Amino acid sequence: MSRRPTGAAERRLCKMTRTAAGSLLMALLLAASVLPRQALAGNNELVILNSERWIDTLKGTVKNMSSDRAEEVVIVVQFFGEAVNQAVPRKRKAAPRQELGQQTVKLPPLDAGQEAPFEVDIAEQHRTAPSFKFEPHAIWSKRSGDRARKH
Repeated sequence: MSRRPTGAAERRLCKMTRTAAGSLLMALLLAASVLPRQALAGNNELVILNSERWIDTLKGTVKNMSSDRAEEVVIVVQFFGEAVNQAVPRKRKAAPRQELGQQTVKLPPLDAGQEAPFEVDIAEQHRTAPSFKFEPHAIWSKRSGDRARKH
């Protein structure tokens, strides 16, 4: 019959268990963040595979994850400034970011699984923006000749 550890032995066992559980959780979170975004894409979805900012230009690649053809592909880029300062925050929430504006870029139609590079010259009023967000849009058409639907 084995005895249950007590005292220092029990603390060591607890610490090892917490460390192992924490390491496993971190590994799972890292693995999930490393997976390409295409694993999260649903039907009729355009996914930004990568993007980079170089001085006054944004470059990236968009991919059609759908089984349908994406017509009239447009990527809207929203530019955000620093968070709006609040006098006395009641809770420790992140302050909302101030939207500085948006720009669009049009791309050629994308067949199912096709990728296309895009480039946006950042307008003068948006160059100070520390962050940005992409919103890809398209009109979807099935190969079988069904009516197009907007997304």
